[in-house]
Amino acid sequence: MKTFSAPCVVRSVIWPQSHSCNNLLALISRRHQSSYRRTRSRLNIKPDPSFLPSKTEPHDHIIYNPPPSPPNVYHTPTIFLPKTDKRRQLYEEAAGKNSRLAATSSTPPPELPPPVRPTYQKRYHLTQEDMEEMRRLRRKDPTEWSANKLAKKFDTSSIFVAFVTEGIAKEKREQQKQVTEIVKSRWGVKRRTAREDRALRKERWGRDA
Repeated sequence: MKTFSAPCVVRSVIWPQSHSCNNLLALISRRHQSSYRRTRSRLNIKPDPSFLPSKTEPHDHIIYNPPPSPPNVYHTPTIFLPKTDKRRQLYEEAAGKNSRLAATSSTPPPELPPPVRPTYQKRYHLTQEDMEEMRRLRRKDPTEWSANKLAKKFDTSSIFVAFVTEGIAKEKREQQKQVTEIVKSRWGVKRRTAREDRALRKERWGRDA
């Protein structure tokens, strides 16, 4: 008795063996251009009339349109409230209540964090003789008696030492410039470009003010 292979051909046409279940679902759920346009047109909602320019007022005006949230009397600024609005009275009562609580509260003020640098008071303990001695030491050996060393000896700041000994030890300053130029000559392209950009930014600080 002969067997027919027609059912197999029908099954292969209806459900191809090369397609899996995932591929079939992907084909079914694929979005086409028509559905994208339809969704975009539905989401294209016109803006609220309050956001559109006013046709009656010739000048611009402030638009106060807060996002949807639970109602609160403190959300609307007083400038937008009419003079007969009850919320103005609530504002005044709340402000008076806060002032009374602040006046009657016995809690000490909150402590501030400690200072980053220790606090100090300016001292004017150096005399004219001390400043002359400072200049003499600086003129005698500027390499040994640097600004920091003189500041430690006379118990002052290096900035004050620089003010007192200004114009002294010019040779030391020239040597320091030569050392700086030697260091700069060894810079690469990146570091040189970065330093030039930093100098340009410093020059533009005053222009932006």
